[in-house]
Amino acid sequence: MTNILLIIDMQNGFMRNMDSKNLAIKIQNLLELRLFDSVVATRFLNAKNSIYERLLGWERLQKSEESSLFSGLTNYIDFTFDKYIYDCVNTSFLQKLCQINSGIAPQKVFIVGADTDCCVLVGAVRLFENNIRPIVLSKYCASNGGVESHKAGLLCLKRLIGDKQISDIEITKDTNLAEI
Repeated sequence: MTNILLIIDMQNGFMRNMDSKNLAIKIQNLLELRLFDSVVATRFLNAKNSIYERLLGWERLQKSEESSLFSGLTNYIDFTFDKYIYDCVNTSFLQKLCQINSGIAPQKVFIVGADTDCCVLVGAVRLFENNIRPIVLSKYCASNGGVESHKAGLLCLKRLIGDKQISDIEITKDTNLAEI
C-alpha cells in the first residue's frame, strides 16, 4: 500500500503567527524522515471578488507571494493541487490519488496542515465520504484561529470521521505507518 501524505494549505499567507511557522517547521521535519511514498499538497487561491472576499471580507492569498507554499516543504512535494474553496476532494483530485496508488483508490491518506477547523476538516470529511480513510495527524495540524479553533476542529472531526482517524502521536523515523 502506498503511504500518501496530504499537506493542506501550508502557504506563506497563512504564516502570520508563530504557531503557523512552528507548524511548517514540524511538517518539514516530518518530511525529512521520508516515511511517505508520495506527498501531495494543496494550495488555496483566493480569487478577486471571491465568496471569501464578498461575505467574509477576507482578501488574503490573492498575491503570488502569499499563495506560495512554505519553501521548506517544496522539495518534498510530488504534486500540488490548487483549489479555490475549502475542499480539495473532487474528481481530478481523486483521479490523482488513484494514479499515485498504482491505479486504484488508496485505502487511507495521512493529513497535516492548516486550518484544522476549516480545510483540514473539510478535506478529511470528503475523503471519508469517498471511502478513503483519512488519518489526521493532529500534532501536525493547527489553526490560524488559535488553539481553541484547532481543538474545535478536532472535536468535529472525531464526530464526523471517528476518533480512530485522529492520531496524536509524534512521528519518528521508527514509526510504522501501517500501525496508525
